[in-house]
Amino acid sequence: MAEMIAVQRLNNEPEQTIFGIVSNGAMWQFGKLKLEMFTQNKFFYTIQDLERLFAEVNYVFKQCELQL
Repeated sequence: MAEMIAVQRLNNEPEQTIFGIVSNGAMWQFGKLKLEMFTQNKFFYTIQDLERLFAEVNYVFKQCELQL
C-alpha cells in the first residue's frame, strides 16, 4: 500500500485510481487506492486456478487502460 500511495503522489493526480498486485509466487492479492480509500480484494488467488487469476489480472489491466 505504501508504494501505491507513493505512485499516487508522484503522479500528482489524487483522483486517479491506483491498482496494486502483490504475490509471493504462490498466492496473489489485489487492491486499489482511490483518493484515501484503500480496498483490498478479500480473495487470494493461486496458480492452481489460473483462469480466475488471469481474469483478475485482465480486469486490472482493463481498468488501467480505461484511465489512459
